[in-house]
Amino acid sequence: MRIAVDTSDNSLRVSEAGNERELLLYSPEAFSVLSRLWINVGWSLKYTYSFTWMGRPIIQLPEDIVRIQEVIYAIKPDVLIETGVAHGGSLILYASLFKAMEHGRVVGVDVEIRPHNRKAIEEHLLAPFITLIEGDSVHPETVARARQHSFQ
Repeated sequence: MRIAVDTSDNSLRVSEAGNERELLLYSPEAFSVLSRLWINVGWSLKYTYSFTWMGRPIIQLPEDIVRIQEVIYAIKPDVLIETGVAHGGSLILYASLFKAMEHGRVVGVDVEIRPHNRKAIEEHLLAPFITLIEGDSVHPETVARARQHSFQ
């Protein structure tokens, strides 16, 4: 795909598979094209690895963090189960929301929680809102353990 942006005439030209089209630069379609490009470039540069939440690395785009908190605030779940803990930044995000709302808790499930990440999460000031479960997230035993925490 080839993209040419012309800010002087407010146009975006997109060439793809022999087809060329011109879009208004400030249109939803142009925004979609540029957003996809931005995401692809960001992933290739590991942009999502450059953020933290209250001291823990969070592998999320800031825009996604804002949208996630909107959903959590609207739904106000009793428990949120996240599969894939990584460094724990998302767990800390969810726990901070639950603390602010005075409602909810998070369960983090991962096939392997590295000791240094477990220690950092368990020592975090929001640890009381977090339960860690090590195991395969689709294994019946792990599911049963997560379910137990959902009814506490």
